[in-house]
Amino acid sequence: MAERVALVTGASSGIGRAAVVELRRRGMAVMAVARREDRLRQLAEETGAAYHVVSIDTLEGCAEAVGATRRTLGPVEVLVNNAAIGSAADASVLDLDPERWRSIMSLDLDAPFELTRLCAPDMVARGWGRVVMISSTSAHAGEPDSAAYCAAKAGLLGLARSVSIDLAEHGVTCNCVLPGWVRTEMADASAAREAAATGRSVEQVWSGRAATYPSGRVVTPEEVASVIAFLVSEEASGISGEAVTVAGGASG
Repeated sequence: MAERVALVTGASSGIGRAAVVELRRRGMAVMAVARREDRLRQLAEETGAAYHVVSIDTLEGCAEAVGATRRTLGPVEVLVNNAAIGSAADASVLDLDPERWRSIMSLDLDAPFELTRLCAPDMVARGWGRVVMISSTSAHAGEPDSAAYCAAKAGLLGLARSVSIDLAEHGVTCNCVLPGWVRTEMADASAAREAAATGRSVEQVWSGRAATYPSGRVVTPEEVASVIAFLVSEEASGISGEAVTVAGGASG
């Protein structure tokens, strides 16, 4: 069988980077998309993935990402919607600038919809496809000072369930992965804001986060990537419209 072609957004760090590494390890042809060329180049050198530098927070950026994937690797069969901004301790709903709300929504929710819409015809034409939305346990639980982020992540749940129904007859699945706290750059930035607001150190913030989980630790990007890799595999053909929590036993 020829290599499956996968497009992974937000691929320069954290969960996205780990997903590219894992999908390449499992034999997929991967297009890594993000805004940091230096990091994408390093990832490509390490894994053999293709990469394209673009911001997908506009319709044009989404079209460019899909077009680059098709030109370089072929039609998209696997889509991992991972790119996101905004996290805990961003701003209270009382203080949240509407422009900040729109910027978060454009990347965290609008882009996954547009990329799915653009890639779906490739999958339908092949009678096979996989879409994974990277949501968050915040979609269920909510977080203080995170209205836009939580709303976008909750929106991904509804989007995934609708896509799973719309595309089921074509052999395409769509699922959500809901990580809990994962020590990524974005989460570290929120920890730094929380530390500054509470007088604690960043490490104390992370220890507090880990203590809320039954496992006593936060999950790693690699653990999330393994779940992504399973959901886009042949073996996961019967799983669609689901929300899979990866949070060390916490339900979110």
